[in-house]
Amino acid sequence: MTVINIKDRVKNNKLNLSGLNLTEIPTKEIAPLKVSHLDLSNNKITSTDNVFSSLPSLVKLDLSNNQIKSVAGDIGSLQKLAYLSLANNKIKDLPKGLSKLKQLKHLNLSNNPLKPELIEAVGPSQNNAQCQSAAANAIQYLKGDTKKQDDKQNKKKDKKNNKASPNGVQNDKTKNKTKPKKKPAGFVSKVFGFFGMLISYTLLFTVLMGLSLYALSYYDKKAYGNVKAKLLPIWGSVTSNLDPKVASKVNYYLLQAGTSFDNVVHASIEASIKSYNWVKTNPTVQQYAKNVQDSWKSFWDSVFKKTKST
Repeated sequence: MTVINIKDRVKNNKLNLSGLNLTEIPTKEIAPLKVSHLDLSNNKITSTDNVFSSLPSLVKLDLSNNQIKSVAGDIGSLQKLAYLSLANNKIKDLPKGLSKLKQLKHLNLSNNPLKPELIEAVGPSQNNAQCQSAAANAIQYLKGDTKKQDDKQNKKKDKKNNKASPNGVQNDKTKNKTKPKKKPAGFVSKVFGFFGMLISYTLLFTVLMGLSLYALSYYDKKAYGNVKAKLLPIWGSVTSNLDPKVASKVNYYLLQAGTSFDNVVHASIEASIKSYNWVKTNPTVQQYAKNVQDSWKSFWDSVFKKTKST
């Protein structure tokens, strides 16, 4: 099949290929043109496979009066499509991808051998008003089609069970099954959880204790010396029960960690002192801080007076 001068047929972003006896859609030639309206009516097209995903800019598509038996599922990629005519073809069913066309307002399915349930859901599509309702009905039908199929299968199963069981009693064991209860956490899980929590709190306590000791060493060296003198014998008695190699390694790593910790805290304290000195020598910042402090004080006074009066 050859199509001649397709570009010359494009006018105002519309391409008319009607009545050219085409047996297939020339997707490769049409795709680069990015047309919004495409008329392929009155041809001999039999398939729409691998077509729609290449034409995402389509707003209107006319495939009426062809020999199409089924519509490809990738029609859902035409997110801009508002008008679709499939009249006078050999279509029996619609793909579920059509339910994704949120912009579809016009759907013509007249003169197709549609299956009965689809005809009942969509209705006739002869005039413009019926085509508009057909679009909404088709989308609604396809969205709920899976549920309908499940209901039909369940009814068939129920009928088989009724026939197989005496006195009409169903033998569906699945209905008597209850959801398994969640098993409570085992003893091992509880133990590991407890020890994990204990280790976390111990580490937190150690960090806070180290921070307090270092702050004490910075501001009151005499008090820090007294505390250290009391703690060292305790630590010595603890490490004395360990293997000498293990104890030396523990002390080494603690010393390294303590040094890093000291450096960080020392840098933080120095930065705080520098900030304080800078504020102290800057009258503008002092006045601003005083205004903020007075605002907060008046706010809390008003809150306190209100609560006190109530």
